[in-house]
Amino acid sequence: MAGIFSIRRSDPAEEQISISDTGTNVLLTVLVLAGSALAETDSQRRLIVWLAEQKLNEGVCSGFSLSEMPWEAESFEADRQFMVRTADAASQRTGWQSLNYWPNAKALMPMLGWFRKGFVRLRAADINAAALPHWLDEMDGDDPVLNGFPRCKKHRTYLTWNGCIACK
Repeated sequence: MAGIFSIRRSDPAEEQISISDTGTNVLLTVLVLAGSALAETDSQRRLIVWLAEQKLNEGVCSGFSLSEMPWEAESFEADRQFMVRTADAASQRTGWQSLNYWPNAKALMPMLGWFRKGFVRLRAADINAAALPHWLDEMDGDDPVLNGFPRCKKHRTYLTWNGCIACK
């Protein structure tokens, strides 16, 4: 099985990327490691936690559109630039030393490059304004996003309702 990723759900197949389950899991892990190191605002932390949650469905992610992430309209431009920096930092192997394996950089770099370009191309008009309130409304009161964004002691990643993406 593979995850299919796009900038917008309506993008033609030739603009999408298909990534194996294993590749998707490693990709999300390195993005979350890098983003957890860089995040400075709650909106940035939410984006990173959301990415981490995508892996936690029994280790499989069917893919998503960048426009469907929980973007906050008021901070979209700063958050979009943050995600570009996150892809760059993941490409520079930020946080990889905390893993109990070394990701295959040769396989990962094209995926990270696609995500970087996708974040560069994403526009405020593309985002789903209902994604953030819908995601927040579905949370339980003890969800880490609602409780100060705790981190994994070993990997320093932001925790999700199901723990650390790198510990799984």
